[in-house]
Amino acid sequence: MNVDAIVKIIFAIVSYALIGLMLALIGFLIINGLDDISWEFLTTFPSNSMTEGGVWPAIVGTVYFVTVALLFSIPVGILAAIYLSEYSKDTAFRRLILAANNILSGIPSVVFGLFGLSLFSITFGFGTSVLAGGLTLGIMSLPYIISNTHESLIAIPESYREASLALGANKAETTFRIVLPASFSRILTGVIIATGRIIGETAPILFTGAAFYITRNPTGPFEPAMALPTHIFVLSAVYPDNVTPKLEGSISLLLIIVVVLFLLVAIRRKKEMKKLEV
Repeated sequence: MNVDAIVKIIFAIVSYALIGLMLALIGFLIINGLDDISWEFLTTFPSNSMTEGGVWPAIVGTVYFVTVALLFSIPVGILAAIYLSEYSKDTAFRRLILAANNILSGIPSVVFGLFGLSLFSITFGFGTSVLAGGLTLGIMSLPYIISNTHESLIAIPESYREASLALGANKAETTFRIVLPASFSRILTGVIIATGRIIGETAPILFTGAAFYITRNPTGPFEPAMALPTHIFVLSAVYPDNVTPKLEGSISLLLIIVVVLFLLVAIRRKKEMKKLEV
Protein backbone atom coordinates (compact mmCIF):
# COMPACT_ATOMS: atom_id res chain seq x y z
CA MET A 1 0.00 0.00 0.00
CA ASN A 2 1.49 3.33 -1.08
CA VAL A 3 1.59 6.59 0.89
CA ASP A 4 -1.32 8.17 -1.03
CA ALA A 5 -3.63 5.28 -0.17
CA ILE A 6 -2.66 5.43 3.52
CA VAL A 7 -3.21 9.19 3.68
CA LYS A 8 -6.57 8.80 1.93
CA ILE A 9 -7.69 6.20 4.47
CA ILE A 10 -6.58 8.37 7.41
CA PHE A 11 -8.41 11.42 6.06
CA ALA A 12 -11.53 9.34 5.41
CA ILE A 13 -11.53 7.92 8.95
CA VAL A 14 -11.07 11.35 10.54
CA SER A 15 -13.71 12.99 8.31
CA TYR A 16 -16.37 10.31 8.80
CA ALA A 17 -15.64 10.14 12.53
CA LEU A 18 -16.15 13.89 12.95
CA ILE A 19 -19.29 13.90 10.82
CA GLY A 20 -20.66 10.88 12.68
CA LEU A 21 -19.93 12.53 16.04
CA MET A 22 -21.74 15.73 15.06
CA LEU A 23 -24.72 13.84 13.66
CA ALA A 24 -24.90 11.70 16.79
CA LEU A 25 -24.84 14.80 19.01
CA ILE A 26 -27.53 16.58 17.00
CA GLY A 27 -29.63 13.44 16.83
CA PHE A 28 -29.31 12.86 20.58
CA LEU A 29 -30.40 16.43 21.39
CA ILE A 30 -33.35 16.28 19.01
CA ILE A 31 -34.57 12.85 20.07
CA ASN A 32 -34.10 13.65 23.75
CA GLY A 33 -36.55 16.54 23.50
CA LEU A 34 -39.11 15.13 21.08
CA ASP A 35 -41.24 13.72 23.88
CA ASP A 36 -41.64 17.22 25.30
CA ILE A 37 -42.86 18.77 22.03
CA SER A 38 -46.62 18.79 21.75
CA TRP A 39 -49.31 21.02 20.31
CA GLU A 40 -49.79 22.59 23.73
CA PHE A 41 -46.05 23.16 24.04
CA LEU A 42 -45.95 24.93 20.66
CA THR A 43 -49.08 27.06 21.03
CA THR A 44 -49.26 28.20 24.67
CA PHE A 45 -47.56 30.94 26.64
CA PRO A 46 -45.11 30.15 29.43
CA SER A 47 -46.54 30.27 32.91
CA ASN A 48 -45.47 30.02 36.53
CA SER A 49 -42.14 31.78 35.80
CA MET A 50 -41.56 29.55 32.74
CA THR A 51 -41.69 26.31 34.73
CA GLU A 52 -44.93 25.45 32.92
CA GLY A 53 -46.64 26.24 29.62
CA GLY A 54 -45.13 26.41 26.15
CA VAL A 55 -42.89 28.43 23.85
CA TRP A 56 -45.39 30.17 21.58
CA PRO A 57 -44.07 33.73 22.24
CA ALA A 58 -40.50 32.50 21.69
CA ILE A 59 -41.47 31.07 18.29
CA VAL A 60 -43.28 34.27 17.29
CA GLY A 61 -40.40 36.42 18.52
CA THR A 62 -37.87 34.36 16.59
CA VAL A 63 -39.92 34.83 13.42
CA TYR A 64 -40.08 38.59 14.06
CA PHE A 65 -36.34 38.93 14.64
CA VAL A 66 -35.40 36.86 11.59
CA THR A 67 -37.94 38.69 9.38
CA VAL A 68 -36.55 42.11 10.30
CA ALA A 69 -33.01 40.83 9.80
CA LEU A 70 -33.72 39.44 6.33
CA LEU A 71 -35.75 42.48 5.22
CA PHE A 72 -32.66 44.56 5.95
CA SER A 73 -29.82 42.25 4.93
CA ILE A 74 -31.17 40.72 1.70
CA PRO A 75 -31.64 43.93 -0.34
CA VAL A 76 -28.56 45.63 1.13
CA GLY A 77 -26.38 42.54 0.76
CA ILE A 78 -27.48 41.71 -2.78
CA LEU A 79 -27.14 45.30 -4.01
CA ALA A 80 -23.68 45.58 -2.43
CA ALA A 81 -22.62 42.31 -4.07
CA ILE A 82 -23.99 43.46 -7.45
CA TYR A 83 -21.92 46.62 -7.25
CA LEU A 84 -18.76 44.73 -6.24
CA SER A 85 -19.11 42.10 -8.97
CA GLU A 86 -20.68 44.00 -11.85
CA TYR A 87 -19.84 47.70 -11.53
CA SER A 88 -16.66 48.19 -9.50
CA LYS A 89 -13.26 47.77 -11.07
CA ASP A 90 -10.64 45.37 -9.76
CA THR A 91 -8.79 47.87 -7.59
CA ALA A 92 -6.96 47.63 -4.28
CA PHE A 93 -9.93 49.29 -2.56
CA ARG A 94 -12.34 46.65 -3.92
CA ARG A 95 -10.05 43.85 -2.75
CA LEU A 96 -9.86 45.54 0.65
CA ILE A 97 -13.66 45.65 0.89
CA LEU A 98 -13.94 41.96 0.02
CA ALA A 99 -11.23 41.07 2.55
CA ALA A 100 -12.94 43.15 5.24
CA ASN A 101 -16.24 41.43 4.46
CA ASN A 102 -14.61 38.03 4.96
CA ILE A 103 -13.13 39.20 8.26
CA LEU A 104 -16.54 40.39 9.46
CA SER A 105 -18.00 36.92 8.93
CA GLY A 106 -15.55 35.59 11.52
CA ILE A 107 -16.21 38.17 14.25
CA PRO A 108 -17.87 36.69 17.37
CA SER A 109 -21.58 37.34 17.63
CA VAL A 110 -21.19 39.01 21.03
CA VAL A 111 -19.29 41.82 19.33
CA PHE A 112 -22.22 42.38 16.98
CA GLY A 113 -24.50 42.37 20.00
CA LEU A 114 -22.51 45.14 21.68
CA PHE A 115 -22.39 47.06 18.39
CA GLY A 116 -26.17 46.78 18.01
CA LEU A 117 -26.65 47.87 21.62
CA SER A 118 -24.53 50.96 21.05
CA LEU A 119 -25.90 51.91 17.62
CA PHE A 120 -29.53 50.83 17.48
CA SER A 121 -30.61 50.62 21.11
CA ILE A 122 -28.78 53.69 22.45
CA THR A 123 -27.74 56.00 19.58
CA PHE A 124 -30.89 55.56 17.49
CA GLY A 125 -33.06 55.24 20.56
CA PHE A 126 -34.75 51.96 19.59
CA GLY A 127 -34.20 50.57 23.09
CA THR A 128 -34.75 46.88 23.75
CA SER A 129 -36.96 46.03 20.80
CA VAL A 130 -37.62 43.69 17.91
CA LEU A 131 -36.33 46.36 15.53
CA ALA A 132 -32.99 46.76 17.32
CA GLY A 133 -32.50 43.00 17.63
CA GLY A 134 -33.53 42.31 14.04
CA LEU A 135 -31.24 45.01 12.62
CA THR A 136 -28.36 43.66 14.69
CA LEU A 137 -28.94 40.18 13.28
CA GLY A 138 -29.21 41.75 9.82
CA ILE A 139 -25.80 43.42 10.21
CA MET A 140 -24.36 40.10 11.36
CA SER A 141 -25.78 38.22 8.36
CA LEU A 142 -24.61 40.80 5.79
CA PRO A 143 -21.11 39.33 5.29
CA TYR A 144 -22.55 35.90 4.47
CA ILE A 145 -25.08 37.26 1.98
CA ILE A 146 -22.59 39.63 0.32
CA SER A 147 -19.92 36.95 0.01
CA ASN A 148 -22.28 34.27 -1.31
CA THR A 149 -24.03 36.62 -3.75
CA HIS A 150 -20.71 37.95 -5.03
CA GLU A 151 -19.41 34.43 -5.65
CA SER A 152 -22.69 33.48 -7.34
CA LEU A 153 -22.57 36.46 -9.69
CA ILE A 154 -18.95 36.06 -10.75
CA ALA A 155 -19.64 32.36 -11.44
CA ILE A 156 -22.01 33.33 -14.26
CA PRO A 157 -20.14 32.96 -17.60
CA GLU A 158 -19.05 36.21 -19.22
CA SER A 159 -20.75 35.06 -22.43
CA TYR A 160 -24.14 35.78 -20.81
CA ARG A 161 -23.21 39.42 -20.38
CA GLU A 162 -21.64 39.73 -23.82
CA ALA A 163 -24.68 38.22 -25.54
CA SER A 164 -27.06 40.54 -23.68
CA LEU A 165 -25.01 43.64 -24.50
CA ALA A 166 -24.71 42.53 -28.12
CA LEU A 167 -28.51 42.41 -28.35
CA GLY A 168 -28.74 46.04 -27.28
CA ALA A 169 -29.34 45.75 -23.53
CA ASN A 170 -27.59 48.20 -21.27
CA LYS A 171 -25.55 47.37 -18.19
CA ALA A 172 -28.46 47.56 -15.73
CA GLU A 173 -30.76 45.45 -17.92
CA THR A 174 -28.03 42.85 -18.35
CA THR A 175 -27.39 42.72 -14.62
CA PHE A 176 -30.98 42.56 -13.39
CA ARG A 177 -32.59 40.59 -16.24
CA ILE A 178 -29.84 38.16 -17.18
CA VAL A 179 -27.10 37.79 -14.56
CA LEU A 180 -29.20 38.07 -11.41
CA PRO A 181 -31.91 35.57 -12.50
CA ALA A 182 -29.21 33.13 -13.65
CA SER A 183 -27.65 33.17 -10.17
CA PHE A 184 -30.93 33.28 -8.24
CA SER A 185 -30.77 29.66 -7.08
CA ARG A 186 -27.30 30.06 -5.58
CA ILE A 187 -28.24 33.36 -3.96
CA LEU A 188 -31.32 31.78 -2.40
CA THR A 189 -29.15 28.98 -1.05
CA GLY A 190 -26.89 31.56 0.59
CA VAL A 191 -29.87 33.34 2.13
CA ILE A 192 -31.13 30.06 3.62
CA ILE A 193 -27.69 29.35 5.06
CA ALA A 194 -27.53 32.85 6.55
CA THR A 195 -30.99 32.32 8.05
CA GLY A 196 -29.87 29.09 9.65
CA ARG A 197 -26.82 30.91 10.98
CA ILE A 198 -28.66 33.79 12.64
CA ILE A 199 -31.74 31.94 13.85
CA GLY A 200 -29.78 30.32 16.65
CA GLU A 201 -27.79 33.38 17.75
CA THR A 202 -28.23 34.45 21.35
CA ALA A 203 -25.81 37.29 22.11
CA PRO A 204 -26.97 39.83 19.46
CA ILE A 205 -30.60 39.80 20.59
CA LEU A 206 -29.73 39.25 24.26
CA PHE A 207 -28.24 42.77 24.28
CA THR A 208 -30.73 44.47 21.98
CA GLY A 209 -34.19 42.96 21.78
CA ALA A 210 -34.87 39.88 23.88
CA ALA A 211 -37.35 39.67 26.72
CA PHE A 212 -36.77 36.89 29.20
CA TYR A 213 -40.39 36.31 30.10
CA ILE A 214 -43.55 37.87 28.64
CA THR A 215 -47.19 36.88 28.68
CA ARG A 216 -48.15 38.44 25.34
CA ASN A 217 -46.69 38.85 21.88
CA PRO A 218 -45.24 42.24 20.86
CA THR A 219 -47.67 44.54 19.10
CA GLY A 220 -45.07 46.70 17.37
CA PRO A 221 -41.41 46.78 16.27
CA PHE A 222 -40.36 48.90 19.25
CA GLU A 223 -41.32 46.29 21.85
CA PRO A 224 -39.10 43.44 23.11
CA ALA A 225 -39.88 39.83 22.30
CA MET A 226 -38.89 36.39 23.44
CA ALA A 227 -36.81 34.19 21.14
CA LEU A 228 -35.93 30.51 21.19
CA PRO A 229 -32.15 30.97 21.67
CA THR A 230 -32.55 33.38 24.59
CA HIS A 231 -35.35 31.24 26.02
CA ILE A 232 -32.97 28.28 26.07
CA PHE A 233 -30.30 30.46 27.69
CA VAL A 234 -32.66 31.61 30.43
CA LEU A 235 -33.94 28.11 31.14
CA SER A 236 -30.42 26.69 31.39
CA ALA A 237 -28.95 29.56 33.40
CA VAL A 238 -31.75 30.59 35.74
CA TYR A 239 -33.73 27.34 36.19
CA PRO A 240 -31.25 24.52 35.62
CA ASP A 241 -33.01 21.94 37.77
CA ASN A 242 -36.79 22.17 37.69
CA VAL A 243 -37.53 22.90 34.01
CA THR A 244 -35.40 20.27 32.28
CA PRO A 245 -38.28 19.05 30.05
CA LYS A 246 -38.97 22.60 28.84
CA LEU A 247 -35.27 23.10 28.14
CA GLU A 248 -34.93 19.85 26.22
CA GLY A 249 -38.06 20.56 24.20
CA SER A 250 -36.84 24.07 23.30
CA ILE A 251 -33.42 22.79 22.24
CA SER A 252 -35.00 20.06 20.14
CA LEU A 253 -37.36 22.52 18.46
CA LEU A 254 -34.57 24.96 17.59
CA LEU A 255 -32.37 22.20 16.20
CA ILE A 256 -35.23 20.84 14.11
CA ILE A 257 -35.75 24.27 12.54
CA VAL A 258 -32.03 24.65 11.75
CA VAL A 259 -31.75 21.11 10.38
CA VAL A 260 -34.79 21.66 8.14
CA LEU A 261 -33.23 24.85 6.76
CA PHE A 262 -29.99 23.08 5.90
CA LEU A 263 -31.88 20.16 4.40
CA LEU A 264 -33.56 22.65 2.08
CA VAL A 265 -30.09 23.84 1.05
CA ALA A 266 -28.98 20.26 0.41
CA ILE A 267 -32.07 19.55 -1.69
CA ARG A 268 -31.54 22.69 -3.78
CA ARG A 269 -27.89 21.82 -4.37
CA LYS A 270 -28.83 18.31 -5.44
CA LYS A 271 -31.33 19.72 -7.94
CA GLU A 272 -28.66 22.09 -9.27
CA MET A 273 -26.22 19.22 -9.72
CA LYS A 274 -28.83 17.27 -11.68
CA LYS A 275 -29.41 20.26 -13.95
CA LEU A 276 -25.69 20.56 -14.59
CA GLU A 277 -25.45 16.85 -15.43
CA VAL A 278 -28.25 17.23 -17.96
